[in-house]
Amino acid sequence: MGHFSSRWRGFVPWITRRGPPPAILRPVDPKQRDREAGEGGITAGGISVVIPTLNEEVLLGDLLSDLAAQSVRPDEVFVVDAGSEDATVTVAENFPFVEVLYSTPPVAIGRNTGGRQTGGDVIVFLDADARLPGDFLKRFVGEFLERGYDVACPLYYPHDSTRVIERFHDLFNLVTRAFQGVLPSGAGSCIAVRGGLFRESAGFDPALKFDDIELIRRLSRGRRFGIVHERVFLSDRRFRESGTVRMVAQYSLMSLIFALGRHEWANRIAYEIGEHERPGEG
Repeated sequence: MGHFSSRWRGFVPWITRRGPPPAILRPVDPKQRDREAGEGGITAGGISVVIPTLNEEVLLGDLLSDLAAQSVRPDEVFVVDAGSEDATVTVAENFPFVEVLYSTPPVAIGRNTGGRQTGGDVIVFLDADARLPGDFLKRFVGEFLERGYDVACPLYYPHDSTRVIERFHDLFNLVTRAFQGVLPSGAGSCIAVRGGLFRESAGFDPALKFDDIELIRRLSRGRRFGIVHERVFLSDRRFRESGTVRMVAQYSLMSLIFALGRHEWANRIAYEIGEHERPGEG
């Protein structure tokens, strides 16, 4: 569930940390799934979702609830945990449609572990802090297929944040759209890839801290990449924890590094996964 906001000019999902009601989690009859997929313009090949996690007990349940409530539901959902010290795995296990896998850091290994297990024609990689409107998969994957993309990213917006951070994301989205034909860009928060293309590739590079942007560039080379004008909402926790000025400067530096194609240089940037503040801390 959610609401429409004039500030967002679109759908904003409510934050909920409880699991979805049992009715949402009833197994979907395959024929009904095919009918739903057909209505959404999505072929019967299936949608696979992969979510790498490390200490994400606070936000993971919100994303899984959003997936359970999608108008076109994914055919499989893999949560790949890299050794969480909190209740992340327990949260995932509360959702019957989720299969929990285990890996180790860095996040690239988790993404590859899940991606190799998928069987769908389209793999959607999501970060645990993402929030999805109720028709996101229907519209995002539908346009992905309609336009014949091999790799695609949505528009990224912060959830319930400040105007400064919102304007920064406006700029990010503007730049990625403007240069999508020459410098395919996006973020691991949400990436769609043709299933066969990913499974036949080397996958995400564990040697790179920012493995997501490198994979987008590599798999898009000589293929079709595009920005789908559907919004995924993200936590602004890095801005809150590290400070807006610092994060804007850091992301700007990263953009320059990626534009030069020197992804390994970004390994020196202090940007750790799974080390966010927890309730009661800070």
